[in-house]
Amino acid sequence: MRLNTIQFLTNSSYMMSIIFIPLFAESLGATYFEIGVISAIFGATSLISSFIFGKAADIHRLKSVIVLGLLVSAITFFLQVFAYDPLSLAIARGFAGFSVGMYPAALIAYVHYQKRSIGKFSSFGALGWMIGFLLAALIGNIIYLFALSSLFYCFALVSALRMKDIERPIIHVTYFSIATFTSNIGTYLSFFVRHSGAVAVWTIFPLYLTSLGASKFWIGVIYAINPAVQFFVMRRLDGYGNERLIVWGHLLSVVAFASYIVVPNYLFVIPGMIIVACSWSFLYVGSNQLLVERNIDKATAAGLLNSMIGGAGVTGALIGGILSQFYGFVAVLIGASILSMVSVVIFTVFDRPKTQ
Repeated sequence: MRLNTIQFLTNSSYMMSIIFIPLFAESLGATYFEIGVISAIFGATSLISSFIFGKAADIHRLKSVIVLGLLVSAITFFLQVFAYDPLSLAIARGFAGFSVGMYPAALIAYVHYQKRSIGKFSSFGALGWMIGFLLAALIGNIIYLFALSSLFYCFALVSALRMKDIERPIIHVTYFSIATFTSNIGTYLSFFVRHSGAVAVWTIFPLYLTSLGASKFWIGVIYAINPAVQFFVMRRLDGYGNERLIVWGHLLSVVAFASYIVVPNYLFVIPGMIIVACSWSFLYVGSNQLLVERNIDKATAAGLLNSMIGGAGVTGALIGGILSQFYGFVAVLIGASILSMVSVVIFTVFDRPKTQ
């Protein structure tokens, strides 16, 4: 129950403020390109910390890595309250991005060693997303949301301190080895390409919804649909082939992002949000399960997947910022659909089962 609580609280914290970052940055005077850069900095620091702490979790005690990550997150998320211009917001988001990359790999490894369902555990993250989005819709003020997200991390930290240490195999890994990455290149690279397209969309999506007539309340509600569907889908993925889940996740992403192109107003994006929820559920659960089952260094493998999320946060944010700045919102949606199609090809061609 403590694991599910931590997963729920951390994902609520992460999402309750991220939804309005583009609007907040714009209010501070940032251009669309600068909004993309701010999101890219968050992704870059997350990539770095995910790589470092994924390996650290295989070398050191899982509980220690989780506790440290939650403590740092509680501090850095509160520091965002003091952002007053695009530069200070970029710096604050950089620290926040580093902190959120510290603990997820250790949590996934902890779940695996406890022989629990990764799908059911991940579903509580989706539930946290939903509550985070709904709180954002109800509260609206991003300064209050920054403070509340820090408080949620404090609650998660209290739960983590009460976790027990677990016995696990002694694993010898080096910080600079990329063997795990190269042996699973199909999974990592396809995930990175698809998620780059997704991040490009989410970077500008609140602005796109605003242009379609949505209020902050409706933006929060529409965003909440995605994780609400994820919560129910992720809990029912045990027993399905991981490779099949990944392929269908990529294909559904193509359909979801393309569906946003032709909507007459913000209510018509709802079917696409349901589809993208299914696509992410398949991709995230299938990829995590595939990696922890194939590799001895479980936390390293999961951490590298989180690094792909961080790396996509860089490339996707820049793609979204540049395309929207020079070609408009529709160009971003088309680009995301194309990248999702490319990701299917990459996984099909490069995925080769290898067990270390």
